[in-house]
Amino acid sequence: MRTLGLPLIFTLMTMICLPFMVQSSIASSTIYIRADGSIDPDTAPISTVDNITYTFTGNVNDEIVVEKANTIIDCNGYIVEGSGTGKGFTLYNVANVTIRNANIRNFQYGIYLESASYNFILGNNITANSYDGIEVYFSSDNNEIAGNNIETSEWFGIGIYYSNNNTIKGNKIINNNDGIWLYDALDNTISMNDISANSEYGIELYYASNNRIFHNNLRENLNHIYVEYSTNNWDNGYPSGGNYWDDYSGVDAGGDGIGDTPYVIDENNQDRYPLMKPWTNIAILNISPSKTVIGKGFTLYIYVSVQNQGWNIETFNITAYANTTIITPLMNIAITGKNFSTITLMWNTTGFAKGNYTISAYALPVPGETDTADNTLFDGVVTVAIVGDVNADGIVDIADIYSIALAYGTTPGQPGYKPNLDINADGIIDIADIYTAAIHYGETDP
Repeated sequence: MRTLGLPLIFTLMTMICLPFMVQSSIASSTIYIRADGSIDPDTAPISTVDNITYTFTGNVNDEIVVEKANTIIDCNGYIVEGSGTGKGFTLYNVANVTIRNANIRNFQYGIYLESASYNFILGNNITANSYDGIEVYFSSDNNEIAGNNIETSEWFGIGIYYSNNNTIKGNKIINNNDGIWLYDALDNTISMNDISANSEYGIELYYASNNRIFHNNLRENLNHIYVEYSTNNWDNGYPSGGNYWDDYSGVDAGGDGIGDTPYVIDENNQDRYPLMKPWTNIAILNISPSKTVIGKGFTLYIYVSVQNQGWNIETFNITAYANTTIITPLMNIAITGKNFSTITLMWNTTGFAKGNYTISAYALPVPGETDTADNTLFDGVVTVAIVGDVNADGIVDIADIYSIALAYGTTPGQPGYKPNLDINADGIIDIADIYTAAIHYGETDP
């Protein structure tokens, strides 16, 4: 059994020195977002018009303390850089604060939370900090740390101490001493992270049980895992699967992308369903038809938002359906890791019976994808109607003509414009739409 060496000493030092460390972080050069919404000093390159969203307008070379709850701190890609001491951002006893789009480097802690719950740390680049990239300390519960790049921390990429129910997902945690450290931390979820090339351990857990750890890629760490006095869940069941371990030596005789034997960490911890390839996942996020009523024989646009939640570029096919009928040819698209794309598909309604159709989209699973529940999404009902029956009541009558006339001259984005009234979908509701409805006046569904 490994003795409690340097990492535990670090923990004890943090506990003993914490009051002094907090004291030193509140220096005269510190920038505050005060509880009343003011920015102190008011010369700091941060602006707000509503005391809710705070936007950076330049780089910062000071520590930042956020005292105001219910705020969004958008760093807008600017740099927050220290001199090797202190904390880039401190959140103490505040909730519902979002920190996003920052480049944070060269502090002791890039972002430090203490007694701070229900906060969001999203899409930041956190590098070269002498202790932790992100530290979640002492009753900081229910926070979300997602989509960050955390590199070259001399201690831990993310350290969680005495804090529960946090979500760590979709982060790239590489080239730190340890990737993720949990100490006396329960019921946290760690998923979809790339935990690679850390010089000691990918994940360390002490007195940290009942955490859910799955769909992570553990690659090229000196050691992937160390656990002591901890029992955790290392997979998401079958067929969703567990984690990818680059030193797993099992086989996949069934060809389902999951190893036939568990990845054993110790007698109390094992990944029952280790992934044979690095974790990847294609998810359809949204479907939006351009109209909810379309005249039979006209063409409808369907906008599909799809995300590659894995770390590598993936190429795959998308198909759209009206009920169970394919309405578009296969579209082959490529999306880089951790990105999304909105694609436009077309449905020509010629040959379709009038009636209601549920629209869905399907992304063909990519190699190694085991969690396919989010490859399909049903979202939106479209009515194929008589041409000119813009309210889909089964008859083209004065109500339809009147509706079109009321919106006459409007274009997308203007008040009164409604896509259903733009019968020919040329981007303006005009005489052509009124004429089209008029020549079908009086027609009813058989």
